[in-house]
Amino acid sequence: MDVLLDINILIDFLLKREGYKTAKRVYSSISQSNFRMWMAASTVDNFYYVIHSEAKRLRELNGEEWTDRAKKEVEDLFYNFMGKVSIYTVEPKSIRKALSKKGDIEDEIIYTNFKRIAPKGVVISSDKGFRKYPDVISPAEFLEKHKNTGYHLSSIPLLDLQKEYKYMLEDIDHAILNTVAEARYILGPQVKELEDKIAEYLNVKHCIGICSGTDALVLSLRALAIKIKGEEYWDRDDLIITTPFTFTATGDAILRSGATPLFVDIDPNTYNIDPARIKEYLTQNSQLRTHNSTHVVGVVPVHLYGLSCNMDEIIEIAREYNLFVVEDVAQAFGGMWKGKKLGSMGTAGAFSFFPAKNLGGFGDGGMVSTDDDELAELIRMLLKHGGKDKYNVDHIGYNARLDTLQAAILLAKFKYIDEFNERRRKIAGIYNKELLGLDGLVLPITHHPSPITDFYHVYHQYTIRVLHTKRDELKEVLQRKSISSAIYYPLPLHKMKVFHK
Repeated sequence: MDVLLDINILIDFLLKREGYKTAKRVYSSISQSNFRMWMAASTVDNFYYVIHSEAKRLRELNGEEWTDRAKKEVEDLFYNFMGKVSIYTVEPKSIRKALSKKGDIEDEIIYTNFKRIAPKGVVISSDKGFRKYPDVISPAEFLEKHKNTGYHLSSIPLLDLQKEYKYMLEDIDHAILNTVAEARYILGPQVKELEDKIAEYLNVKHCIGICSGTDALVLSLRALAIKIKGEEYWDRDDLIITTPFTFTATGDAILRSGATPLFVDIDPNTYNIDPARIKEYLTQNSQLRTHNSTHVVGVVPVHLYGLSCNMDEIIEIAREYNLFVVEDVAQAFGGMWKGKKLGSMGTAGAFSFFPAKNLGGFGDGGMVSTDDDELAELIRMLLKHGGKDKYNVDHIGYNARLDTLQAAILLAKFKYIDEFNERRRKIAGIYNKELLGLDGLVLPITHHPSPITDFYHVYHQYTIRVLHTKRDELKEVLQRKSISSAIYYPLPLHKMKVFHK
């Protein structure tokens, strides 16, 4: 729950004024329930002034001097508290609206902006005038309401982007406002900064911002066709091996690059493409290459749900058969294989920054990673209509640039990625412990053929397999309990109409 405390209650608590006992109980209840406390940006300076003036008044009332030491004690109280509270932005238009109402301007500004970022939030105030607004309650009402109930989730969503935004609101609002004020919306400095930071994070030479994860795949495959064949597109007879158990975009990108996807089955324990089956296909068909016009040119392994494919075996196979490898890392930003970041081992890596991803923007976005200088240069040409000079292009290109605003948001969120991935892993560990041994459930990782030290799972989704044809029944039970779930994926790619044309 999101909670806004009236500053008078805060000062009662911090300075131990007359209402201290009640204020302490309120503050303790909020802290123990892990509620998030908020303060309006417009209130901070007033809070700073009031706590100092009130502390001075109380000391003088008690016949004590207002010394430098006393001032420092109040300063420490103020800054320690501000380290525990989240500050929300006050938008200018809300101030205009408050002025037009000609009422209590401060209350209107504080309340309307708080409800904007926390629609279900609660304001606790002793001010009767403030309590004219919905969801504003007195300290006594709050304590009575939460006396025995504690904090219970009414529902568990599959994804809560509002909660994520509120966790890093100060960083994101700062990034957005600065970017808008700079007005460098196309390929602004934030795009290059993001590219450089992610390249360093992945330990690769190049990262190129793209407008979506799908286009990151398409441009990678197109650039490889230009480099390897000297042609704009692959031919239909060029086969690119990938998994049938992934999102449509993986196979669709292969079609859009001119090639044909060749679906190789997965390991049912990992849900990732099975290197043994790749090897089996290539071995069986190696003798047919000279007699058959179709041939395999590359592999697109998908690190599904945040779990790495077996990159050692895939890279070894690719070297043996002279294939490129484009890693689809859409669901696994920050994941690793034997200490190496996913997206750093293949010829190229394609990332998605769709909002639901581990690192997600506020719309579509993507990135390509590579150590290949020529490939990076070709991709940079393709994303800007196909040339270094937009008035004299070399290739059939796209308008596939990553927006500066999305780059700014991603930069703000990037500093949290390792923390969030660790949280995902910790929560997954709890699930693994509590669900282990339940009849009919196959849990992630527990049956992975490689040692756990080989991979660093980042759990884009915590995915279980349900046996005994009970999957839909379990989903209905969870729904009745207000626990969201989804089927990932209901139909494999090789059964979709688009791949039979």
